[in-house]
Amino acid sequence: MVDILKQALGLRVQAARRRAKLTQEALAEKIGRTPESISNIERGLQLPTIETLADLARVLSVPLPELFESLTERNVAPERLRIELQLRESARGLSDMDLKIALELVEVLARAKGRTRLKGGASQ
Repeated sequence: MVDILKQALGLRVQAARRRAKLTQEALAEKIGRTPESISNIERGLQLPTIETLADLARVLSVPLPELFESLTERNVAPERLRIELQLRESARGLSDMDLKIALELVEVLARAKGRTRLKGGASQ
């Protein structure tokens, strides 16, 4: 469970850092840590202290609880987690109208995949 938490947290920090258009070096400087520390956090090798988490949330303009949202409670493969976070980060940059369109497209895809499972057995 701790490894999943570290990976999920690292992916969230990385996504927020990229959204803020900061390098690992720039982020490290802003929070008084080393670039290696940021790299280790993002790769899920190091679990930061609560103080470091608070600094990361402040500098990256992310509410602290958002770093621990429900994705960490599921048994999700790291690659799937990365893709879900990437989808979420992409959605943040959309206008309300574009976000509604994107949601409709995802819902159509999900319904189509559901029908495929019902008709053909295994999904692809």
